Amino acid sequence: MKKLLYSIFQDTWFSPWYLVYVLVGAVAAGILPILVPLSVSSAGAGSIGIIMAVLNLGGLLAGAFGFLCDRYRLHRIMVLSGLGVVAAGVALFPAATALAPRILLSLIIGTGIAAVSTVANLLIVEVYPKDQWDSRIGWLQTFYGLGQVAGLLLAGFFSGRIFDGLLLTSAVSAAALAAALFTVHTPAKSASPLRARPVAVRHGEWSINSPDRSHHHMSLRVLKSIRLLYATPLGIFLIVWLFVYTGAAGIFSLYPVLYKELFHISPTVSSIGFAAAAAVGLFLYAPAGTWSDRIGAVKILKASLLIRIAAFLCLWLLTFMPGSSAGTLSLLLFGVIVLAWSPISVSSVAFTASVSSVGEGEAMGLYNTASSAAAIIGSLAGGMIAAAAGYRSVPLLAAGLLGIGLLIHVRFLHASKYHAQEGPQ
Repeated sequence: MKKLLYSIFQDTWFSPWYLVYVLVGAVAAGILPILVPLSVSSAGAGSIGIIMAVLNLGGLLAGAFGFLCDRYRLHRIMVLSGLGVVAAGVALFPAATALAPRILLSLIIGTGIAAVSTVANLLIVEVYPKDQWDSRIGWLQTFYGLGQVAGLLLAGFFSGRIFDGLLLTSAVSAAALAAALFTVHTPAKSASPLRARPVAVRHGEWSINSPDRSHHHMSLRVLKSIRLLYATPLGIFLIVWLFVYTGAAGIFSLYPVLYKELFHISPTVSSIGFAAAAAVGLFLYAPAGTWSDRIGAVKILKASLLIRIAAFLCLWLLTFMPGSSAGTLSLLLFGVIVLAWSPISVSSVAFTASVSSVGEGEAMGLYNTASSAAAIIGSLAGGMIAAAAGYRSVPLLAAGLLGIGLLIHVRFLHASKYHAQEGPQ
């Protein structure tokens, strides 16, 4: 059976183990971002922020996981053990009622997801020719995105039965483990050193430690050189990106509870709305790449950030509007926020590659590390601000942070020499 499967897929962009990451996408990008905030909402917004931040802590270990796989050939073991701890951690999560055990289980779940996600890209770059990397990683992320859409729909269905939903999530993780037993194998040692290609994300935003944030090469040399990057275009852009991703993380970490509290929209409806926007967004990555090439990554990034800032501000204004119409408009605005991620993702990756002074793989390592750090900071900030000033303040915080990032971009990067390298501006 194994030989038959590989004979079918060997001449296409697909691989049998993509099924594993469809299921991982459903868990990490679809179900958990909805059910986990709902499950701890009774403890307050601050607790939600802490738990979502801890779930994302594992993303900071992606570089270490990649090194261990490359050095000791642990690909298969890391996937199987990672899925095992995710399944066990999610199964135990409903039994945890205090903050401390929830934090511990969140750390275990998030680290397991990060380990599994890190291996995904290695199974491509260590097996296939370099000219196939972009297409294969793109298809991998598309499958992951399809899993996210399915997971969001499942989360909406089980939003009123969180205990059952988390048990289902554990079962989905176990199913991914079973699929990995037959499809995931440690590749032969690569003759070339591990490096990452700057491939844009092709699934919806706010996945817990997704493969795109684990797709990089990090070295001690690059870590030591961070202090030298502060005055370079890459260093400045990493600061910009930290503000941009932190602002969005504050919204996404609280999403189902925020919409329930501010607009009286049930988690079922808000999850379906998120799923619909994420599904449409899958078709925007190719056009966004074309726009970035023709118009320039900088212009696309600025325009997309302006759209998001306007959407966040409008979302904040809607909190003062009485009546059911505010709820409908808020869902449409969230759709705009989600759809803006496609051009933001494509243009930010293209920009990072164009201004890199340390190599593409190392630059993507810094970019993805900044994303992981921002997810943690944004989750904490969103939860703390909501606890102190109410959920209404979170969209305003998001708009403010994105605005600061955009101002830094315009002020310090507008006249940089990279303009001539990356297209018309």
